[in-house]
Amino acid sequence: MKTFTQIEIAEFLGVKQPTISKYFNGKLEISAKDANKLNKKFGIPFEFWENPKSYLQDNDTKQIPKQSSNRK
Repeated sequence: MKTFTQIEIAEFLGVKQPTISKYFNGKLEISAKDANKLNKKFGIPFEFWENPKSYLQDNDTKQIPKQSSNRK
């Protein structure tokens, strides 16, 4: 499975990378609409967004896009 960066996800949703970081860190709740878009495009399961940190600990992280921001 191909992995994606937070920047690629942010560009897809039309938001800035720090917003995606907040989603991944559980500091900001993602909308159902955006979660659905990410599920369809990147295969991120809806359950991931309920508690991202816990999900990553309990599941194979290879199934979730990279959390790297790849800042330049």
